[in-house]
Amino acid sequence: MPAIVVAILVVVLTVAVGALVVLALQRGQGEAPDRAAQPAPSIELPSPSPTPSASAIALTPPAAKERFLAVGTDNMWRATAGACDGTAPTVERSDDDGDTWVDVTPTYRDIAQVRDLIPFAETEADLVADVGDDCETQALRTFTEGTFWSPYDDLLAQSTYLDGASVIIDADATDAPCAQPWGLRASRDTVAFICDGTAYTSVGGTTTEIGTDVAALDVLDDQIVAATASPDCDGIQLMTLVPDTTPLDCLDGDAAGPVALALTADTIRVWAGDELISTAR
Repeated sequence: MPAIVVAILVVVLTVAVGALVVLALQRGQGEAPDRAAQPAPSIELPSPSPTPSASAIALTPPAAKERFLAVGTDNMWRATAGACDGTAPTVERSDDDGDTWVDVTPTYRDIAQVRDLIPFAETEADLVADVGDDCETQALRTFTEGTFWSPYDDLLAQSTYLDGASVIIDADATDAPCAQPWGLRASRDTVAFICDGTAYTSVGGTTTEIGTDVAALDVLDDQIVAATASPDCDGIQLMTLVPDTTPLDCLDGDAAGPVALALTADTIRVWAGDELISTAR
């Protein structure tokens, strides 16, 4: 075979072998992967839960179930508010430190709603109440330990009470920071009340917040003591709000109310549920 033919055959075989090698390598590697960027997988996280408040008890306006408790020198008085065109109020007196109560509600005066109750003299009391079909607000006073009540216009002009969203102090009205305030109590120049569970004082037309989670309060000698809901007390937490904030006692009872509280020089009395509880001040 001529040398030229042998050379051509060698070249052809070399090319064929090279092609087979390249084909084998490509098949071993497979197709090149798609290097395009892929979006990260979506991870759905749960919505954060709201942080619980310090108190898990909802303090809402007691409305017709609002309670009043007043301690005189020789007797005690209590009342439920009632409502015009609704639940009738009750007014009671106790001569044995709350062991028994006598109903002294002035139904003969067509009383419809109690707005305030305070002791007067040693054995008497004053009421601010709505009376009659038109629910006229009057100040009533008893000189017979609740047997008879009489209206006094001059007494109403000196009274402190709530009228809707207004705080009435000596016939002057100040707007409360909510639509349904409750629990107003006054002593000398100190006036305090509750809005949506927050306690406020009102002085000279200026309203100031003084505490939260408050169900009831009372004022005496420039000190304000409150019955509150607290995570540290499985019941009713008593504490001072003014002049400072100090826990006093934890009582059995339902802080969600309705609750009434009354102060004397050395005692705090709390009316909660069917119980009248006393503790040292």
